[in-house]
Amino acid sequence: MQNPDLKPFDMPAGLAPTSSEHFYAALFDIGQLLVRSLDPPALYAGVIEVLERRIGALQVMIGEVDHGTGWFRRIAPAHVAAGMEDIFPDEVPFSVARQPFWEGMLQLESDIRHASGFEMCHQAYVRHGIASAVAVPVMVFGEVRAGLVIRSAHVSFFSPRVIELLQQAAASMGLGLEAHEQRRLLLQSVRDEACQRRALRLLSETVKVVAHSPDEPSLLSGACRVARRIGGYQSAWLALLDSSEGRMLRLAAHDGPTGGFGAWLGLDLSDAANADHPAVMAMAAGLPQLSHPSPAARPDWPMADDLPLPLALVALPLVVEGTVVGVFVMAASDADAFAPTELQVFSEMAIEVGLGIQMQRAKAARLAAEQDLRINLQHFRTVLSNQYAGILVMSEDGRVSFVNEAFCRLYGLAETPAELENMASAAIFERVKDALHDPQREWQRVQDILARNEPVKGDEVSLRDGRTFLRDFTPITVDGASQGRLWHQRDITEQKMHEARVERLAFYDVVTGLPNRRLLFQLLEESRTQVMQQRSLMAVGVLDLDRFKSVNDTIGHGGGDSVLLEASTRILGMLREEDVLARFGGDEFALVISGLDSREQLDVISRCILQALRAPFHVVGEQLYLSASIGWTLFPLDESDTEGLIRHADLAMYAAKEEGKDRGALYEPAMELEQLRLQAMRERIAQALQQSHLQLLFQPIVYIDGLPGLHGVAGMEALLRLDDTGTGLTEPSGFMHVLDDPQLARPIGRYVLNEALRRCQGWMREGVSIPVSINISTRHLLHPAFFTDIEAVLEMYPDVMDVGFGIEVTETGPSMDHARAKEVIEECRRRGIRVGLDDFGTGSASLSHIQQLDIEHIKLDQSFVRDILSDERNMAIAAGVITTARMLAKTVIAEGVETSAQGDLLASLGCHQLQGFSISRPMPADAVPGWVAGWVPPSSWGTLVNERQSLLSGQPDGR
Repeated sequence: MQNPDLKPFDMPAGLAPTSSEHFYAALFDIGQLLVRSLDPPALYAGVIEVLERRIGALQVMIGEVDHGTGWFRRIAPAHVAAGMEDIFPDEVPFSVARQPFWEGMLQLESDIRHASGFEMCHQAYVRHGIASAVAVPVMVFGEVRAGLVIRSAHVSFFSPRVIELLQQAAASMGLGLEAHEQRRLLLQSVRDEACQRRALRLLSETVKVVAHSPDEPSLLSGACRVARRIGGYQSAWLALLDSSEGRMLRLAAHDGPTGGFGAWLGLDLSDAANADHPAVMAMAAGLPQLSHPSPAARPDWPMADDLPLPLALVALPLVVEGTVVGVFVMAASDADAFAPTELQVFSEMAIEVGLGIQMQRAKAARLAAEQDLRINLQHFRTVLSNQYAGILVMSEDGRVSFVNEAFCRLYGLAETPAELENMASAAIFERVKDALHDPQREWQRVQDILARNEPVKGDEVSLRDGRTFLRDFTPITVDGASQGRLWHQRDITEQKMHEARVERLAFYDVVTGLPNRRLLFQLLEESRTQVMQQRSLMAVGVLDLDRFKSVNDTIGHGGGDSVLLEASTRILGMLREEDVLARFGGDEFALVISGLDSREQLDVISRCILQALRAPFHVVGEQLYLSASIGWTLFPLDESDTEGLIRHADLAMYAAKEEGKDRGALYEPAMELEQLRLQAMRERIAQALQQSHLQLLFQPIVYIDGLPGLHGVAGMEALLRLDDTGTGLTEPSGFMHVLDDPQLARPIGRYVLNEALRRCQGWMREGVSIPVSINISTRHLLHPAFFTDIEAVLEMYPDVMDVGFGIEVTETGPSMDHARAKEVIEECRRRGIRVGLDDFGTGSASLSHIQQLDIEHIKLDQSFVRDILSDERNMAIAAGVITTARMLAKTVIAEGVETSAQGDLLASLGCHQLQGFSISRPMPADAVPGWVAGWVPPSSWGTLVNERQSLLSGQPDGR
């Protein structure tokens, strides 16, 4: 300890550090320290005390080299007085030592306050009056193990005699550390040898337990008992994976203090909280794990809380057939209980226990298999005797070894199975041959199978009563030697009948019983080949019932099926037996009529079929009138393959529908060209949508008694044009069929909605508040997402609803699906959207139909307006429509008005609004505001204007 009465770095009175007396006294005292064989910390403290006492050295410090961190770690003095921490730091970096120091040479810093490398300590040196210092390396086995550091206020303190004394002291400490290390290694060697002897004995006893244990539980408990008692450990336990759960470790055996193991359910290996448990780590790594538990992280499973905490644990993985199945753990109260030399022996012990478990499980499996075999042998006859399939086992010498009841039942034998046993195979065949359809063939078949002596699966046997058996043959071989033959037979009659029904479903229509599309192509190919050989004509037709959907809407799908069945019966009545009628699906049929001599024959057959279908159908109390459209093609005039013939007939059928339905048409090459043209137009419109080559023009609708300017304009109709050639706009008549295309109808409709409402909102912002009407295709109108599209465009242009907008549908729209169209139109009206019926008079809608739909206006088709002045029939039709619509409170808009005279006549008939070239041709959206501002009705409408103004003012005309 430092002498508090001495001033730092000063000598006690009368003490000369360089005198021989103090020099040798110091060496003697250090030698005594070595004789006492002190541990390094005690040796360091003793050396410091000698130097302070004998030569008056103060501020002495000894630090050990820590190569792992690169620091000198202070060992002595162990405790530092308050205020001296900066002089006695816990750690000092290696950089303070010069290279000669690491080679064993003393390092003297005569002016340490200004020496490089000590800048971090300069202030502390000044505060404590330190001017110089010496660092002496302590060499152990040829390398620097520690450093002896002495500081002084005067460099003169470090005289040659003091330097020699410090070097002698450092050398003595090195000898002491070497002696201590040698003693430690010797003691460790003795301990390791004892541990190894104990481990080898433990391994030997474990092998005995493995060899003599009668079962797995005895093996596991014996291993734990031997490990604890021979090893002298605190406890031992063994846990195995739960076979059903796979990730749960459960305690299987243990040995230790009574009550030391708790009633634990198990250790979940998949739980992250258990990842640091030695048992889990050993199983995961497949290697022994040595750990020293701490109270903060006690690996308590499966030991109870009241068991003393072990200071060392070794966990050994148990491997069975290459798979880790558990863990063997030994716990000791001594932290050094498990030497490294023992771990290899412990690994061998774990291998032995794993092999023991493997042998016990193999033994248990063998015993279980033997037991199962005995049970199986006992039940073999019972199981086979109660089989639904017939079983016949023949011995190698051709006699019955076993036969079951099912075999006797299948063949109608009077004998019992017991009576048939040991009977020769020829005698058995004599008893079953009467049941066989062809006994001679079956006997030969059996002989062939026996001669080959190879397994046979699925051999069919036909019986006289129409039943079919499926027979399997299996040679019985044991250890390579033939032991007999097994015949297995089962009745598959029901299965064959079911397969026949399934095959019929695959080739015939369920509703009509006619060949389906799949069979049609086969029959058509056969007829095609036959016609080529006979050099005759073959007609291929496709027939479609007109307006059949209305039948399903009227009488339901069940009634519709009855109509299809009746229609097919009528068509078959017009055909010969060799002709083919097939159902394509829906209300479409295909016909194949071969052996024709001329087209005239086909015309007669076609007219007869159409006439047969015109007769009324009486179904579920309803009388229905139908018609059909038929398309024909003639082979080999049409040299196409089977698919081409059907396609051409289908094109002709659509041509018949276009011509007015209820008729037949013969395929012409121009039809396919038209189809190609239509397909090209579809592709052209699809590309125009992508490249923004569609355009909207707007045509005014005016009141027939209208005022000039804004108030005389009822609205604007958006008209679609195609602008993709650069040479002018294409009108809808050139691509009308595309507007209702399944893939394009909705995209086109969304474009028109968006563009029309965008323009309408633009007019409103310019002060022209007039509604816009939009043509909607039938397919878009009835699309499930129609109102989604409406809501989306109104969200973008909400101002439009201030003036409103309308949609117009054609007559074919409501007639396509009347119920659905009615729902959509009613929903539009609830949302404030006006709905009109376009091109009225050209379709199939009736006036009663109009009454059922919640439409606001009717557009009289321009075909009636164009010749209204010269054709009395057109005027009569127009007058009838206008009068009836007015009685139904529907507005009538006449389109196609090209002269003011036509407008005057329509006004006299009571028409409400006009649209046509006499008013304005379609115009771009930007021209609409200017046209509305300059709109002036024809002078001939003046009287109508005065009448309207009189009505508005409430005064009679002319007053």
